[in-house]
Amino acid sequence: MHIITSLIVLVLLAICLYFSLNSLLDILAMIRSGQKIDLFKQVPRRIHSVIQYVFFHKKVLEDKSYGIMHMFYLYGFLLLGIGHVELVLYGLTKFLLVFNISPFLYRNFLPSFLVKIIDFTQDFMAFFVLLMVSIALFRRIFIPKKRLLPRSRDAENILWLIGALYFSFFMYVPSELAFRSHNFAWYYPVSSLIAQGLIHTPTMFLQIFNTLGFWIHLSVFLGFMVYIPRSKHLHLIAAGPNIYYRHLDQVAKPSTIDFEKAESFGIDRVDKLTWKSLLDTFACTECGRCDAVCPASLTNKPLHPKKVLHDLKLNLRYENWPQLKKYHNLFGDVKKGLEAELESLELKTPLINKNRDNLSILPDGSYDLHGQIHLDDIWSCTTCAACVEVCPVLIDSVPTSLIEMRRSLVMMQASDYPKELNASFKGMEIQKNPWGVGPDKREDWAQGLDVPLMRNKQEAEYLFFVGCAGSTDDRAKKIQQALVRILKKANVDFAILGCEEKCTGDPARRMGNEYLFDTLAKENIEVLAKYKFKKIFSSCPHCFNSLKNEYRDFGTNYIVQHHSELINELFADGRLSIDVKNQLDSEITFHDPCYLGRYNEVYSAPREVIKNAVKNDVVEMSMNKQSSFCCGAGGGRMFMEEHIGKRINHERTDQAILTNAKTIATACPFCMTMMSDGVKDKGLGQSIEVKDIAEIVAARL
Repeated sequence: MHIITSLIVLVLLAICLYFSLNSLLDILAMIRSGQKIDLFKQVPRRIHSVIQYVFFHKKVLEDKSYGIMHMFYLYGFLLLGIGHVELVLYGLTKFLLVFNISPFLYRNFLPSFLVKIIDFTQDFMAFFVLLMVSIALFRRIFIPKKRLLPRSRDAENILWLIGALYFSFFMYVPSELAFRSHNFAWYYPVSSLIAQGLIHTPTMFLQIFNTLGFWIHLSVFLGFMVYIPRSKHLHLIAAGPNIYYRHLDQVAKPSTIDFEKAESFGIDRVDKLTWKSLLDTFACTECGRCDAVCPASLTNKPLHPKKVLHDLKLNLRYENWPQLKKYHNLFGDVKKGLEAELESLELKTPLINKNRDNLSILPDGSYDLHGQIHLDDIWSCTTCAACVEVCPVLIDSVPTSLIEMRRSLVMMQASDYPKELNASFKGMEIQKNPWGVGPDKREDWAQGLDVPLMRNKQEAEYLFFVGCAGSTDDRAKKIQQALVRILKKANVDFAILGCEEKCTGDPARRMGNEYLFDTLAKENIEVLAKYKFKKIFSSCPHCFNSLKNEYRDFGTNYIVQHHSELINELFADGRLSIDVKNQLDSEITFHDPCYLGRYNEVYSAPREVIKNAVKNDVVEMSMNKQSSFCCGAGGGRMFMEEHIGKRINHERTDQAILTNAKTIATACPFCMTMMSDGVKDKGLGQSIEVKDIAEIVAARL
């Protein structure tokens, strides 16, 4: 009988290992089929990320209730894995007992006290994991969080299986104890209590109970080996590597293109994504945190970051991999001689869906396209990076993947993009700004302020990069004028480029016109190279981010500040001060710009500036700092109309109104426009002011 048991266990293990390894190798090949990207440097920092985010659950614990439950799952999985492996080994080596050969189990070679400690952890963790699973199932079924809707059958199946695994644990272990002893064992606290109730049951029942517990536990455990690579719980395996290979920038930058060598631009099929973007899709836990903060999702647009990742995975794994597989070897590399054929291959299921008719809509408002990304998804994204900020496994590819698809639509297909962008593209191409105002008008905002020009000075401590909005938009001009008054009051040595300044290209890049961004970036860098300066500062977070982070890909190394950081320094150094009598005596709230906050982690500087100018503390909106809600202008959306759902700036304005503040402070000209429009649209233009922090400070000097 023991020999038969061992043979059955051996056969089951072999079958499960075969299917599991086959799936994992297939997934590895799928990931490696993506485009090459170098994420192998800075190893110590990457290891530190794994320790922080995997073992200490840094992001997961931001949602305390779910985070604590997940901690039990993780450490339960790690600790209880010892017992699972022991059970398999016990089944495999059971026939050795016939020959009085002791099976190779930890309890046969470890000291007795250590065995008891391991046994205690097994019993303790099994009970708590079972308790956590019960709570999780109850919450998912009866009181689910909105972000977990619609209910995931896959997620619930996993919970039921985990429940079965540890329910069977408490069938097998207590019955073993009941066979051996009538005494309570401290190192089996839960199992001993159950065993006390089993002691007086008939021997036949105890044997059946024990045998069922053994086989159910073993079967569920081995079944997990097969099921996990085919379920969302693949993140158990993929999350660690995904965190290790994270982009070490605060937010992943769109890729640069070598236009002299590249033959195609953007992405219109799934195997053109980078291997890291493909790994992201398998690492996704489908927790829905991204959907819960996405401004597009929350204003009833079809874009849902979680679904984008899910559809990318479906498009690769189930729709197109059977076709792509023959072009790749076991490790995902393209087979020799098949490169040209693969490049010209037309995939069964296109990545981008352009259909406008008969769209099936899911309960959450997204389109049911099973493995395709719709145009409305692609153009709804504001690139605010809220999804990147909250992801527990550091997935950062949704905004960049959507930008890559925009590139294909704009530069390769020249179709299926919002036509209102043509005016912005033309403005940036000819007049060097998206508003289409002539370059000769770029200095008009500074008339009468005696603003020095770099072409006259040649050298300055600070180069003031005004930006397109600040030099062409009437409302934004007032921000620059206020900022100049502050700089002169603090005796700051600065100068502007004036007519030589061009758009940084940020809107063009986010709207998919990478060639235009490349052109503008190189033209600006050429102008900047003519002059000497120590630092650059700008009142526009989009200019700030481009100059500080994205121009580095062109070989620059500027020290770049946002105007909130510079003004804060001037206060801290005593070069600027506001008398207490002159401070604003009114409630004020602050709207965090996405490209200042999440992209560059500047949260305290603008608030410190406000504290110097206002008597009362900043009244925070419900979504602030890292969790701030986008104004709706990022990702080129400043130059597009919203045709679906609620306007994003209206949603943000509603959040500001709830604070009862009389002033909404901003630190971005785009945010200024969107929040001002929101207040006017609500009919509150007379009772609520929208001011840039520079305007607030300048008015108090």
